[in-house]
Amino acid sequence: MNSIEDLLDYDCIDYRKLLVIKAQSLKLTDQQVYLLIIMITLMDLNIKPITPAKLSQFCQLSLSKIDEVLISLVDMHLLNRINGSLDLKPLYKQLLNIEVEKTKDMDLISMFEDAFGRSLSQREIEIINSFKSQGFSDMMIMEALNEAVKSGVVNFRYIEKILDNWQKYGVKKRYAPKHEENQTFDQKIKDYKWWDNE
Repeated sequence: MNSIEDLLDYDCIDYRKLLVIKAQSLKLTDQQVYLLIIMITLMDLNIKPITPAKLSQFCQLSLSKIDEVLISLVDMHLLNRINGSLDLKPLYKQLLNIEVEKTKDMDLISMFEDAFGRSLSQREIEIINSFKSQGFSDMMIMEALNEAVKSGVVNFRYIEKILDNWQKYGVKKRYAPKHEENQTFDQKIKDYKWWDNE
């Protein structure tokens, strides 16, 4: 074994016990700890993928509350969203005191408000959060918003359809920037002084 990070690939650590011991220092709420323990247990039982709907089968929390708690855990960089499923490696790294790379979050709400030209309602903010809990990255959501703006159809239903299509068929941007090939110009043309011909 080269480093402590290699321990992540082996089932030799009881992460549930570590989580209970370190929950307070990680500033976790009881509901966050409860959901994380369920997720660790499901991983140990090889029940995959772990999604909010799957978690609702094993706990008494409502689906909206599960979404809220999961989003808070993603925001705390304790969970990753990968292809619609939740990944616990960032939590495991925190529990083992391994440095976790933190990506700077985009301010999606401001971007949506700029695109829509108005403030978002609470329901619309929940829709954006649902995109995140489904596993879409902030960058992907922003790119779907940009596609909707360029198409002239700025509404959440259209953005949701873009994201669904990208998830099913891969990202295919209708309005992707076109890369022009490097054009080489003759030196005479570059040096031509058009203002001298008057």
